[in-house]
Amino acid sequence: MSNKNLSLLFTGQGAQFAEMGADFLEKYDWVKERYSQSSKILGYDLLEAQSDPSLLNLTQYSQPMIFVFSSIVIDLCKDYLHEHFSKITLAGHSLGEYCALYFAGALDFEEMLEVVKCRGDSMSIVSDPDKYLMYAILKKEDLRIDETLFGDGVYLANLNSDRQVVICGLKDIVNKFKEQNPIGKFIPLNVSAPFHSELMKDSARLFSEKIKNNLFKKINIDLISNHKLVNYKNISEKEYSNQLSLQIHSPVMWSETIKTILSEDINTFIEIGPKKTLLNFLPKYFHGEKYSFCSIEDIVNV
Repeated sequence: MSNKNLSLLFTGQGAQFAEMGADFLEKYDWVKERYSQSSKILGYDLLEAQSDPSLLNLTQYSQPMIFVFSSIVIDLCKDYLHEHFSKITLAGHSLGEYCALYFAGALDFEEMLEVVKCRGDSMSIVSDPDKYLMYAILKKEDLRIDETLFGDGVYLANLNSDRQVVICGLKDIVNKFKEQNPIGKFIPLNVSAPFHSELMKDSARLFSEKIKNNLFKKINIDLISNHKLVNYKNISEKEYSNQLSLQIHSPVMWSETIKTILSEDINTFIEIGPKKTLLNFLPKYFHGEKYSFCSIEDIVNV
């Protein structure tokens, strides 16, 4: 791995699976302590919840699960990455933005897990897999989708790449939209709420109230937000909580985030999270190095 400019990408919700973190638990005693500590903060056994199919995909459980896993990978590789790269730029997809803030030192582990717990709990007030639905749409080749196509209860939640967008809304309305608009392959997501849409505004208000007393630390590393591509490095730490609240009910501008990062002459991307997803959204014209840190083997082999 070369000493050049690096971008770290942090995976969001939907990448969770029951066995994630098992290899780290077997190898490191401090990881066992991390899960024990997390369970005390959350008020339930995190590993038991992770192995329960009825809880795995519920917002209030999956968000802490993914954050704790990502924090372990971060703590294993953070010093190495700072030593070997002259410039690091961060971005996280939805929940991944909290992992990016943790990497940047905005809060310590316990404080950030508390914030993530507040986020998951706040978003769960509209969490109902029988009522809401999210689809990733893999657009047909060379098809340009007019964003005015969405509306009337169908919300554009993520603009992930030139080929993929994510929509959400009430299940019946979204499925009707799917039937009437054969614009590509519709892939249902393992989530239980209409994330990043107007339907999340009550959740955003509740979240904002819950974290109003959290004192974020000013970061000194570039971190591009999902909401309007704001760079946390360029705003006051007093604005972080509001930025995170707005992110809950605003579309994830991921494609534009990546274009912004690439304008900084990035040579290497590393994705941190339970599964490799975000590297798949990189544009075809990027010919640099790409790695995913999803397991001990991934990290050791770099």
